[in-house]
Amino acid sequence: MSFDLRFFYEDYPRIESAFGSLVDQSLDPRGPSMLLQIVRELDLRPDSVALDVGCGEGQHSFRLATHFGLQVLGVDPVQGHLDLAREARRDEPEEIASRVTFGRGSATDLPVADSSVDLVWCRDVLVHVASLDDAYAEFARVLRPGGRAVIYQFVATPLLSAAEASWLFPVMGVVPSSMNPAVTDAAVRGAGLHVDASLDLGSEWGEHSEEESGQGGRALLRAARLQRDPERYRSAFGAAAYDVMLGDSLWHVYRMLGKLSGRVLVLTRP
Repeated sequence: MSFDLRFFYEDYPRIESAFGSLVDQSLDPRGPSMLLQIVRELDLRPDSVALDVGCGEGQHSFRLATHFGLQVLGVDPVQGHLDLAREARRDEPEEIASRVTFGRGSATDLPVADSSVDLVWCRDVLVHVASLDDAYAEFARVLRPGGRAVIYQFVATPLLSAAEASWLFPVMGVVPSSMNPAVTDAAVRGAGLHVDASLDLGSEWGEHSEEESGQGGRALLRAARLQRDPERYRSAFGAAAYDVMLGDSLWHVYRMLGKLSGRVLVLTRP
């Protein structure tokens, strides 16, 4: 596309203000609560068994029990996460705490019996998993026939350059192949799971967080400061911490720019 000097200096200034006003209007982006709405629409019976894969400190496990009356097992490979989740469980009302337990396991090694789970919930985990084939096969193993899975994971888009990915992915502990949507699709097919819905969210969650709390803007400001004076931060916290802070900041910025995209899969075991 060639540069049009007349348009740039004469025509565009006449529409710039109106154009800016239109762009300033929200596109009503969906936020993380959409995942709970998806679960609600599955219409699971109370006391159905849910497996929170990569539960971290248990926040989503407690929400699943609170909102839907599910019996929830939160699974995580990091013992420190499980310790914090169990501490948090003590602060929950008894009717919620009695529905939630936590155990050691991973997406590729789930500590539950075959065909014993009504819902697999997995959010922000699979980018760290080396074999998506093994993870989705494990989801299929533990789900009852007719059981459902709600999966949220990031994928890389063609806008993310190879140079950006080669720095960012190792810092964030990301398996490059697990950021490829085609790899996910092949793993789902190989596991024999049926895709009920596949939602590519693009920048929506990033837009939502910016409109609600300004998270995207803060991440951009942090990235700018970190890159302008790296030694200020390295000398205070070390090179490894600097890289993680910069990686986390750029992760949010790249999501806003469409270089990374959120993706939701709703699956059924036939």
